[in-house]
Amino acid sequence: MADQAIGASTGGQVDAAGQGVIAAFVLGWHLAELFHGNLPSSVRRRQASLEKLPGIGELDPLAQARLLLAQVQVDLQRVWRSIDVEHRQPDPSPVQSLLEAEDRAPGPLRAAMAALHGELLVALTAADFRLGKAYGLGRALAETALLPDAKDEKTFEKLFDPYRLATLLEWLADLKSVFPPHAAEAVRGSLVAWRDWSQAPVLLPRGRRVDWSSAADRESVTRALHRQGQLWRAVLSGEKDGVDLLSGDDYVRAADRLLGHLRRLLMGFLRRFWITTSVLVVLVVVITATLVFVHTASRVAVVVLTAAGAIGLTWKSAAAGLGTVLGHVQRPLWESELDTGAASAITRLPRERVGGPR
Repeated sequence: MADQAIGASTGGQVDAAGQGVIAAFVLGWHLAELFHGNLPSSVRRRQASLEKLPGIGELDPLAQARLLLAQVQVDLQRVWRSIDVEHRQPDPSPVQSLLEAEDRAPGPLRAAMAALHGELLVALTAADFRLGKAYGLGRALAETALLPDAKDEKTFEKLFDPYRLATLLEWLADLKSVFPPHAAEAVRGSLVAWRDWSQAPVLLPRGRRVDWSSAADRESVTRALHRQGQLWRAVLSGEKDGVDLLSGDDYVRAADRLLGHLRRLLMGFLRRFWITTSVLVVLVVVITATLVFVHTASRVAVVVLTAAGAIGLTWKSAAAGLGTVLGHVQRPLWESELDTGAASAITRLPRERVGGPR
């Protein structure tokens, strides 16, 4: 049952290899969160409130760091269960020892985490290139959501650089078949939307340009990006199914786009067989006129009807071919439209705060 915990919530078929890839992705994400978190230099804790039980977001930074390390350790066990060959599992105990110390310096702790990252990257890539790529994708996506600083808009230019994002888009395409259905393509579409936004940052819904000197605007951008990162992780890890976020209107729009594709395919078919189509139209007109104006059997009617039968056989064969083609492409086209809808549904671009500056 533990092996089915990751990726099972989406309802898609995720095999053992897919579970290992998803676990490697989550491992990379959690280690990046731990590495870039703000760690206190002493063991002093935040005074807990006795009025209610705290949530995860209310834990002090040290407790959050220890939680992330516990998640990394669980992720490691999940990944290594999917590896067939004997590979030594990297040991996170040096990081744990430094994290549990009474006093800690950021330098040695970060160095220990960087060393663990290097071991994981080499070991996972050697065991299965998909595991190494998924681990790197988790790390890179987490940094894309966590590192941009709204006080320095150049950090957005760096993290959303087209060449950097092109690599992430390629990794998502390579791992599409082992992630839950629609997950990789949904995140790809969302990344493209953020890449385009970063080139001309605005606040929805009015499209007002972001004022980087405004604290309210900076907070809107930061909150949106952090929420976006949570959705990227949730969809790729199988915690959330992107299609579940689609509304009835989203399905209607997807169906409308599908019909547009089928209509263009039909028009292309008619252009390819334009001679047969034109002759058939002419024969329909002639047969209609014959039946209306010729009340007795005549040689002309027999010839026309015989020719119509021959053309009808030809058209029937062509129509059967069209039906076969439509049967093959309809399902992939519908899945592609669901990918597009899911990408739009999970994308959370910055929005203007109510009562914010006009």
